[in-house]
Order: sequence, then structure tokens, then C-alpha cells
Amino acid sequence: MIVISGRGAEADRIRGLECGADDYVVKPFAIGEVVARIRIVLRRRDARRSGPMRVGEIFIDPSRREVTVRGEPVKLANKEFSLLRTLAAEPNRVFTKDELLRDVWGFRSMGRTRTLDSHASRLRRKLDPESGRYVVNCWGVGYRLIDAPPAADVGFDR
Repeated sequence: MIVISGRGAEADRIRGLECGADDYVVKPFAIGEVVARIRIVLRRRDARRSGPMRVGEIFIDPSRREVTVRGEPVKLANKEFSLLRTLAAEPNRVFTKDELLRDVWGFRSMGRTRTLDSHASRLRRKLDPESGRYVVNCWGVGYRLIDAPPAADVGFDR
């Protein structure tokens, strides 16, 4: 998130950054500078997801486009793979449905769609056909990837 504000005092900039902003730009600004700052934030975000990742028993190798669970290969469709990579970038973090639809599918307007729910359900079954324990639906908010059975998470439905 990049904050663009007319408030340029040091205290305002510090407050914005401490509240979670990745950058803080004071108006008036040059559009070229804002575009460069956006590219930097996107590069940082993409760097988190570029190399092989392990979340518990799940191993994801983006360069080979391979996923294994407990050493067994798992075949995923393109969007399932992208969804898994996004969730694995920050395990245990709850990603909102809007974030996932924007980042994985490129939706600008979220509207009413069940595509995320359908893909998450298929991904859940492919990663663990018996219990579906890795992909957790945080009801009314979104999804997260975990390493423990969801039964330990009160208030979460699969």
C-alpha cells in the first residue's frame, strides 16, 4: 500500500508507515516518481514468492512449477498453482477474498463470483484428499494456508 497525502509533516509520514504503508508520497508529486515507487513495492512483493517455498509438508518450486505434499507430487491447474503460491507467500495470514481475486485472477471489480471458492475447494482436496487440512476458509473474510489440522482453529470452516 502506498499512501498519497497532502499531509507531509514528519509525524504524518511516520504514522502512515507505522500503520502498514509500504511507502508514503506527499502531494504534489511527479507521476513518474509514483510509478517508480509502485514498481518497487511490486518487486518486493514478487520477490517473496519467487523461490522454492515450504509450508509444513507442502513444497512448492515455482521455477519447475512443481508441488509435493509429503514427498508425493500434486498436479495443479494454473490458477490453483497461483492461488497456492499466493497463500504460501505468507503462511497463516488470512488473505481476503478481494486480495486473492485481485492478485490471482486480476479482477478489478469483485462483484459476485464463486470462482475463488471453487478453486480453493479443489486445491484443498488435491493437497489432502482425506481431510483438506491445508487450505482453510476463514468464514466471511477469505482463505489461509496452514500446517495444522483446522480443527484446532475455532471459528474456521473448511
